Amino acid sequence: MQNIRVGSALVRFGAGAGIFFVWTVFEKQVIEPFGIHQYMPFYRVNGMCAWDILAITVIFAAFVRSETQSGREII
Repeated sequence: MQNIRVGSALVRFGAGAGIFFVWTVFEKQVIEPFGIHQYMPFYRVNGMCAWDILAITVIFAAFVRSETQSGREII
């Protein structure tokens, strides 16, 4: 039986963009209206901030890590 590899760059980019979109919706619907941003250092309302950079970095690292572990068998 052959393994099908669905790891094209376009699929990974689309999945990462979708996850980042969920983060931005969470920011706009939860963090900003409830005032949680006041307790988050380096947070900027209506702009790119350190938290957005952190989210992009974590998403990228998760996809890189999953790519390197895709050859391992889980039993």
